Amino acid sequence: MNFRYSAALLVMGTAVHFFGGTGCAQGTSTTPDSKTPATAAPAANGVWNYFKRTVKLSGSIRVRWEGPEGSNFTITPSDSYSLSRIRFGMAFQPTSWLRMFGELQDSRAEWYKSNPNNTMSDPWDFRQGYVEVGKIEGNGFKFRGGRQDLFIGSGRLLTTGDWSNVSKVYDVGRAFLTTDAVKLDVVAGTVILADPTRMDRPKPGEHLYAAYSSFGKLIPHASLEPYMMAKTVLDVKGKNGKLGNADIVYGGARFLGTLPGGLDYNAEAVREGGEYAADVMKAFGYVTGAGWTAAKAPWTPHLISEYLYGSGDDNRKDGHHQQFDYLYGAQQPIVSLNGQFAWRNIEDLKLGGEVHPLKQLTVSLFYKDYWLATVQDGLWSGAGVKTVFDAKATSNHVGEGLENMFTVKVTPKTTVGAGVGTLTPGAYLKQAGKTTGYLYPYIMFLRTL
Repeated sequence: MNFRYSAALLVMGTAVHFFGGTGCAQGTSTTPDSKTPATAAPAANGVWNYFKRTVKLSGSIRVRWEGPEGSNFTITPSDSYSLSRIRFGMAFQPTSWLRMFGELQDSRAEWYKSNPNNTMSDPWDFRQGYVEVGKIEGNGFKFRGGRQDLFIGSGRLLTTGDWSNVSKVYDVGRAFLTTDAVKLDVVAGTVILADPTRMDRPKPGEHLYAAYSSFGKLIPHASLEPYMMAKTVLDVKGKNGKLGNADIVYGGARFLGTLPGGLDYNAEAVREGGEYAADVMKAFGYVTGAGWTAAKAPWTPHLISEYLYGSGDDNRKDGHHQQFDYLYGAQQPIVSLNGQFAWRNIEDLKLGGEVHPLKQLTVSLFYKDYWLATVQDGLWSGAGVKTVFDAKATSNHVGEGLENMFTVKVTPKTTVGAGVGTLTPGAYLKQAGKTTGYLYPYIMFLRTL
């Protein structure tokens, strides 16, 4: 039997043993003709109550239909496929200071017209498994070690990225220190390489480190979040064409808060240094935005504006690597719903907002406009792939589009949603021969257990 399925059956069988098995034992002890001593019933109840108190099951089922169109940007001129994802988890917390968690995941792509990549398909695999020690809830110190999700800061540099059908996880040690004045999060480990053909494993030659702090009381109604991160990668190619190692250091800060009158703001800036093979790393990126909420208006509209910049490389053999590296950040839908853009060699303007016609309904609409930061670099998709490159282009205007999404909370555990992202080619894409544009519609269903 395939090891993936053996692991899945083992965890599920354990759950059945814990919950179904103990339940059967309890039923047998209360049968009138049973020869079990009367004292067995309280013992069985005690075991059952213990597991109810210490063991928690979790899970979710998500299905998303996607139908992208645009022959310049899709594998086929038009496509229609379904992405399904099932998760099953179990937590065991015998004391207030100790918790263990394990999770399986099954991700599949149906009716896809070519071999799906590892962000779409990864059949039954071990997704999470970690131990937490310390102050599990509230202020104090906590350590979590093992395979786990990561959600740090804005999620632009280090996160699991839940939009993906597979999503990233990490083998890391993570320490938390939380007080009323400051929160400190320290991480060290490696990202996991999803592999549809065998068990997932740590990505060879890559390691990450992060120290993220949050000061929530230095400035009224604001949070200041300075951080340092680092990544090491083996065998990258420098501008001289030779392989070497990359040692990249990320120094940045995030600042966000609210002002009277329903105003809010956010800003984040990152400077990258270190070595990239034989080249010196010199890249930077930033995001800035503001919003306004009309709390007393019908549907409670929230207007949003944002500008994002990520540096690109001019491709000159000058010993400098200037292409912004977004580490393991989420790109879709944070940078673009349609998935054609990453936080790399890009300028991105976002204008729009969201409304709530009903308590359970959220509707958003955004206008997006994109330029290349450097024409000598290319256009990078959310998957980290260079999709368009035309060094002779005379314009850096990539294009513009609309992004419309809605979600409905049908029940506390069931959510449905739909949306569409568009891209109308600008001068740069037209000069590169990418004239069809792009349309990305989706419909989603999510059920948690």
